Amino acid sequence: MPFPLLLSLSDFPFNQSADSWLSVIDTILNVFYALAVRGYLLLVLLGFIVYATGLSDGSAKGLVAVGVFIYLFGPPAVNFLGSVSGIDNITMDSATRAWIDVFQLSDMEVVALLVWVGELVAALCCLTGAILYFTPTSGEMTTKGRTLIIRALMISPILVFFHMIPYL
Repeated sequence: MPFPLLLSLSDFPFNQSADSWLSVIDTILNVFYALAVRGYLLLVLLGFIVYATGLSDGSAKGLVAVGVFIYLFGPPAVNFLGSVSGIDNITMDSATRAWIDVFQLSDMEVVALLVWVGELVAALCCLTGAILYFTPTSGEMTTKGRTLIIRALMISPILVFFHMIPYL
């Protein structure tokens, strides 16, 4: 059989009902809305953690900028896409339900996990910076150690703030 005839005889994958596609689009837009409303903190916190390591300052600034951009323009863009696709307005309740259905963790649990990783990175940066700072072999190692200690001390108040959020 020629190839075009084979394709015409096979089942077209989009013969499903529109209701199932609308539910998938609804779930995707709800997760994006939850990411825009709450998940921007994850990107900002991840950017600060990357900055503390000193590995890539450009990537760290990019993560923070993307987090702020998503916070500012994400909810209106998701609601616009929802109205274009014929889905009702997306609410915080539906976004929270979709987030938990997809990720199986609440947003605060994800933030707590990321704060724990941030504390680990800050402690390692502080320890590594102290070792480099007190190694008298090279001036370059001393400045790199000082930089790591300062960056670890810069991320510490941010992590303390995230620890205090549940009590505020």
